[in-house]
Amino acid sequence: MASRLVVDASVLVTALGEGGATGAVAREALRGHDDVHAPHLIDVEVTHALRGMVRRRVLSAAAAGEILAAALTYPLTRWGLVGLMPRAWELRDTVTSYDAAYVALAEALDADLLTFDARLKAASRPICRIRVPG
Repeated sequence: MASRLVVDASVLVTALGEGGATGAVAREALRGHDDVHAPHLIDVEVTHALRGMVRRRVLSAAAAGEILAAALTYPLTRWGLVGLMPRAWELRDTVTSYDAAYVALAEALDADLLTFDARLKAASRPICRIRVPG
């Protein structure tokens, strides 16, 4: 499979940090994709998610640091946000600005958006192709 894919932080954190069944599902969803993309926002969102996991004592700071290092070196193409913001603004009544960055990139690349975010999948109007692993 060599299809183009936009991945969000929920999938990347799960794939890199979850050892159970959900992590396996995320890793399987990414397997075989050699053309993976994300807005630069992904790095901030991954860091935020890991911070929350440490604060809730789900992960140690050391484990979270290892996951962050893996995420920062994960082989994906990161895109700047400036070019995505006009479309993100158009989506303001449909999805959050954060989600809109991923949607705008997926639309621009004609790619599927891979996310665990069920609210995004259920957006009130058709947007890009959204896939939830599993």
